[in-house]
Amino acid sequence: MGWFRRTARTARLHRVGPEAFDSAAQKLGITLDAAQRQAALELSSVEGGVYLWGPVGRGKSRLVSMYFDALPTHRKRRVHFHEFFRNLHSAIRSHRNNLAAALDELLDGVDVVCFDEFHVHDPADGKFLSRLLPALLSHGVTVVLTSNYPPRSLMPNPLFHDDFVPTIELIEQHLTVVAVDGPVDYRTVSSHGTGFAAGSWIAPDSAPPRPQPDEAVTVAPTGHPIRLRRGAGAALWIDFSDLCVDTTAPADYLALAERFGHWVISEIPDLRSAGREPSQRFANVVDVLYDRDITTTFISTVPLDAFSDGALLPHDIERIMSRLVTVRRAHLLRQQHLP
Repeated sequence: MGWFRRTARTARLHRVGPEAFDSAAQKLGITLDAAQRQAALELSSVEGGVYLWGPVGRGKSRLVSMYFDALPTHRKRRVHFHEFFRNLHSAIRSHRNNLAAALDELLDGVDVVCFDEFHVHDPADGKFLSRLLPALLSHGVTVVLTSNYPPRSLMPNPLFHDDFVPTIELIEQHLTVVAVDGPVDYRTVSSHGTGFAAGSWIAPDSAPPRPQPDEAVTVAPTGHPIRLRRGAGAALWIDFSDLCVDTTAPADYLALAERFGHWVISEIPDLRSAGREPSQRFANVVDVLYDRDITTTFISTVPLDAFSDGALLPHDIERIMSRLVTVRRAHLLRQQHLP
């Protein structure tokens, strides 16, 4: 099979000189560390694709933003993996379970696709990806992935890992694997206070007035009902149980994020008490809210320092906690500047 059917013209569209990364960093007032600079060099010469992996907060998404913004073409797309899954499943249904036709629809006019937060824990997702990645590569697009995990750590469950090894080998054969593993978690030193970072992690006695019972509404963003304590204008208020204990999915969170630009999530327990599936749903919620940069107020009786103690999320908890720490840090900084 011809994995990368590219013309010379198409390949040139993917070229971003190293100076583009230096220019972008200068505008942001930052200096690329050694690991970031190596990743920038790989991105500047990418043809087949790049797999950027490393611990949270090392600048993977920022590097992809620099690359994506500097690409001298409009034939590009950047998408969170949750969102791509949602759109692809919808397209597959409309094409009567024809994956190739669905990809043709989604990738029409696209030469470069950048995926954020690539991870595989669920066996059903793994089986789907084992079909998706070969089909995606066969379209000849340049694929850029960011992940917290090296390829060999994908699908870590030993019961299913061996079945996923051929897909891992496909990634290693056709994408340049680059570790972005510098010593600094830049989320812990950032002073940004907008969007997601403008949110708060607070106790119930510090929370805004709770919605009245008559403000409750039921919405069905993807077809099944979800109860909100409030859903008016651009503001959403929802209890943890309605958001994560009930059966919901990333498609629901994405649809709600498109409609509501400010969220309040109340009655959040510690993750150990919540259980595995609600904890995983909460992790997916945080991923979507962070990716869409939505200001969120998290109301919990549990301090953030103790929130993940004993959590049943060994593969995602570091990333989720890093993102929530940005909320707490920005909130504390705002408190310090209050009169």
